[in-house]
Amino acid sequence: MRLLTCLLPLCLLLAACTGQRDLPFRADPMTGCFATGPRKAADFRIEQQAGQYQLSLRSDAQWKPPIPLLSASPAHVRQFFPNDAEQIDRALLGQGNTFGLFLLRDGATLKGRARNSDYMGLLVIGAGPVYRTHCD
Repeated sequence: MRLLTCLLPLCLLLAACTGQRDLPFRADPMTGCFATGPRKAADFRIEQQAGQYQLSLRSDAQWKPPIPLLSASPAHVRQFFPNDAEQIDRALLGQGNTFGLFLLRDGATLKGRARNSDYMGLLVIGAGPVYRTHCD
């Protein structure tokens, strides 16, 4: 028990010092890196700075400058999922609805949902499941 008491602060310190970009899962489920396939490299990254969500897209192995995202209201979500809006827990949208990240509620049964992902995305290339991944 004494050993555990001594090791716990060390473990917490190591966890705090780990580079956040290497962690695939964070406290805010809307931040991190995402890919359009389960085994693909990150296609986009969402970060939060000063309370504002920011989207960076990857192009030719480089990150483009971030653009702001807005938290979507239930009315906005209904625009994309008119019959299934209650299955969406949270959503972020880009200006002009050119981008969207939708976090699904537990047990969501949306058409097109991948069983191994809790997210749906609206990207320039289309709409469908997206997957959390490590940031490179």
